[in-house]
Amino acid sequence: MRINQKFWYLFGLFLIILLAGCGTTQSNHAVQIQPVTADSLNIAQNPTPTADITIPKQIATVVSTPPKQSNPVVTTVPGPVNGPAPYGPPPPMTSEEYQLTQQLFALINHDRAVRGLYPFVWNATLAGGARLHSWNMVHCGFSHTCPDGLDQCTRIANEGFAGFTDCGECIGLAGPSTPPWNNVYAVQESMINEGPTGWHFIHLTSTTLHRVGVGIYVDSNGWVWFTEDMVS
Repeated sequence: MRINQKFWYLFGLFLIILLAGCGTTQSNHAVQIQPVTADSLNIAQNPTPTADITIPKQIATVVSTPPKQSNPVVTTVPGPVNGPAPYGPPPPMTSEEYQLTQQLFALINHDRAVRGLYPFVWNATLAGGARLHSWNMVHCGFSHTCPDGLDQCTRIANEGFAGFTDCGECIGLAGPSTPPWNNVYAVQESMINEGPTGWHFIHLTSTTLHRVGVGIYVDSNGWVWFTEDMVS
């Protein structure tokens, strides 16, 4: 009995000494931490080489585009007045009338451009006759044949365009608006949107007419009288 106690006592003492030795042993090897930079990560490389990736070269192709067609502009508004003037010549154009003339001419060609048509070329002689007709209509009424009963093509021919192959005229009367262009625009768009059987539409979208003159007169009550004469 005493032998067994002594044995277990010695065995326990030996075990305590052994555990103490293990607890005080330290490793002298520090773990190496790989740095991480902004442009690379330390990832194990695959020993198997990979095939090169070929990125196709982008080739710029020069595409030639046709030059833009210059939009005709109003040069002289109006030209020399040549036609019947029983009420005297029209007064000089106001700045408002000049601006409306520019806008209306631009709108006519814009409406042609969106339909794939060539622009009308401004003609000062036609513009002079057109403004005279607008002035005459203020006195003799809204009509193509005012003031002497002659039709528009005869009137245009007498202005110096005898021998033409085609002619046309659109007349409009726009009530007062602020700005005045609002109602002028509305009247003009009503003409271009008449459809293929309307004479205004036929003239404004013609492929046989080439020159145009626009004449505007704004009366004392703010009504805008305008004439658009066209010839081949």
